[in-house]
Amino acid sequence: MPTRQICIIGGTFNPIHMGHLQMARSAQAQCMADEVWFMPAGQPWQKPNADLAPAEVRKKLVELAIEGVHSWRLEPFEIEHDGPTFTVDTLEKLSELHPDCKFSFVIGADQLANLTSWKHWQSLFDYTRIGVVDRTQWGDFQVPEALKPHLQADRLFRIPMPSVNISSTQIRRQFELLGSANAEVVETARFKLDASLPTAVFKYLTQHPVYGRAQP
Repeated sequence: MPTRQICIIGGTFNPIHMGHLQMARSAQAQCMADEVWFMPAGQPWQKPNADLAPAEVRKKLVELAIEGVHSWRLEPFEIEHDGPTFTVDTLEKLSELHPDCKFSFVIGADQLANLTSWKHWQSLFDYTRIGVVDRTQWGDFQVPEALKPHLQADRLFRIPMPSVNISSTQIRRQFELLGSANAEVVETARFKLDASLPTAVFKYLTQHPVYGRAQP
């Protein structure tokens, strides 16, 4: 049976931004992946009280962000799941549903530090390799001691990525600033949002206020 190489990028995507798309490009190139699957979290167990936009909105934003890239697609498994989701359970199910796929699950360097706190973290490697996006341009790749055997076995690997200073938290703050009475503050916020978000995502969020007091 033919094997497809798949990169999975999970996250709340609250909202999805240009940094996520750069992560996808870097991961796809590093893994020589046939496809990248963007998998929005429904209710992530590590952020049960997070200030999340509705699941259907985040799903729509991902669809808008990746539209036109034929090798990228939305994977709705977690967002359609009721209650908290655990990565190991998701990957087990996806492996059953797609036996022709070989997965690489992509995480950030910040997530690597607490990977051993994830549910049944050792079992993750039964279903996937784990790629760590590393924005540092110099120095050693820092890996917790418990994970070094997986690094040596190439089950854990580094994905170099250009530094992108964008975060969803910053973006949500800029949307709040659009409600300012100060015209200069509003103009600066719009400029930052335009640079940080895919065009279709920014347009949708100005037409359908989700964060802060976004207005057209």
